[in-house]
Amino acid sequence: MAFFTLAAERTAASGRRARLEATSAKEVMRHHRTLAIVGTLFALASVSACGGLPSAGSPQEAGNFLTGTLGCERINFATPREVQQVQAMGMRGINGGGECDDPAGGDGDADFLTIEDMEAFQAAVKADEDEQDDLMIGDDFAVDPSSDDQRRQLLQSGLLFLNCTPDFKAPSGSTVEDGEVDGCATTDYSEDLD
Repeated sequence: MAFFTLAAERTAASGRRARLEATSAKEVMRHHRTLAIVGTLFALASVSACGGLPSAGSPQEAGNFLTGTLGCERINFATPREVQQVQAMGMRGINGGGECDDPAGGDGDADFLTIEDMEAFQAAVKADEDEQDDLMIGDDFAVDPSSDDQRRQLLQSGLLFLNCTPDFKAPSGSTVEDGEVDGCATTDYSEDLD
């Protein structure tokens, strides 16, 4: 499930790519190391500050979290028009998002949404059977990872799976908490995770 169309992101990415090519390789590597360090520190601070799920607060902070966790080459933020398109398709409670491009490990891009109303967001996920496939959430953002390796990294960083499938039951020993709406739960278990 991809949240945003790629056409606008590719156009923006080509402009950024041209600017990056003009920058020396040494400066690019320094920039990536700095982003990774900032993202890691942010992730640690978010988890310890909440005592629960990691919190982002904005698309930029969610991008920093993903850069620190997945090693994104760059973050492409959704335009207001793209966010409106996702809302028009029935996804409620969101206020931004983007895509983690070229994460370390080469497992494919990971989309994310920032959430201003978690109850409305979970109700929208519950209502759409296509959205119930290993979507992972923090306190105020959601991530659609593209591989099991990414899912494991995000679990280790404190995110949980959002499961709104009917009659969901996790095996003994799994963490399961009630979601914001009846029929949804947050859990560290996914039957699709190898």
